[in-house]
Amino acid sequence: MQKLHSSPVTEQLSTPTARMGGAMRSQSTRNAWESFQSGEVATVRPQILTSWRRARSNGVDPQRLELTRADIDTQSPFLRAARPVLLRMADLLVGSSTSLALADADGTLAWRWESERALSRALDRAEFEPGSRVGEPVAGTNGIGMAQLTNRTSLVIGAEHYKEPWHAWACIASPVVDPISRRVIGTVNVACRAEDANHLLQVAAGALVDGITTTLREVATARQRRMLSTHLSYCGPAAGPVVTIDQRTMIVDNAPTELRLDRAELWSIVVAAGLSATEVTLHDGWSARLHPVTQGRLHDGVVLVLEHDRRGRCAEQHGISPLAALGPLEQAEFKVINETLAECGGNKSEAAARLGISRGTLYHRVRRYRLG
Repeated sequence: MQKLHSSPVTEQLSTPTARMGGAMRSQSTRNAWESFQSGEVATVRPQILTSWRRARSNGVDPQRLELTRADIDTQSPFLRAARPVLLRMADLLVGSSTSLALADADGTLAWRWESERALSRALDRAEFEPGSRVGEPVAGTNGIGMAQLTNRTSLVIGAEHYKEPWHAWACIASPVVDPISRRVIGTVNVACRAEDANHLLQVAAGALVDGITTTLREVATARQRRMLSTHLSYCGPAAGPVVTIDQRTMIVDNAPTELRLDRAELWSIVVAAGLSATEVTLHDGWSARLHPVTQGRLHDGVVLVLEHDRRGRCAEQHGISPLAALGPLEQAEFKVINETLAECGGNKSEAAARLGISRGTLYHRVRRYRLG
């Protein structure tokens, strides 16, 4: 986890004298928010100003909440690991006017705890409740939204929130990285009323993330740990994109953003290819060399070392059909599959049956030849 350095706001809230300075800064931030909403120059922390600009470009309403809702997976691995950690911290926060919350990887608030009933009712009125989508694209500047977007610990106090109804609150949010997949799987949020904000917010957030990460590492299976070890053996400063997957887990390094990686899709390609395959074709000119985590055991996971077909990309750029790079047998296979799909009206299940191949194999060929 990246350590959050104390901001001037946090430092000024540490003592009674500093609280007076904090109040002055709060008014200054409110003035900056009003200036921004009026289209004037606003003086505020650079990361907050950048977030405000994103919120404006996304059409977020600064005056009203009206948050959209989403379903919650209450039994997700992230929530199962994180809830007990937060509840242990909660025992130490009773009477402190503090709220703890968890958001999933999509920015939906999935779980919440408050130290007192009055705080719970106030948060409900602020629509900060399980099921609310608080990602920055839909809710504007807030701790969870910024942490989710930047993958960094984010502090938002008072009028730094884009939505005016949240100006009464302060929050610090930190992303949680799965120690196996090394992908952000959720966010921890610690909140209180803006006037109560102090440096302990960041201490609590850091401790919670550390505790959740430790729990996730402890509950990881031996197979997942073996997958990670094998994955890392193929990574290096000069290595290209490396993906290690099984039927439930995907670990990724150095993958370009334009390469759309879907675990279920990749796994279906690997299973269709089988243990005898040493290479598979993906999409958009990408292919992958296969290396089983355990020799002779496909379901223990597979390392995919990705490579890009430069010739195919160059051919496309010069208006040449990608099929021109295929051999005679591949071109014949393309013709048969294309004609069968046309006869079946695009129904892949029917086409696979006619061709005498599995649907997974057909999907693999369709992607390879870009037939749909």
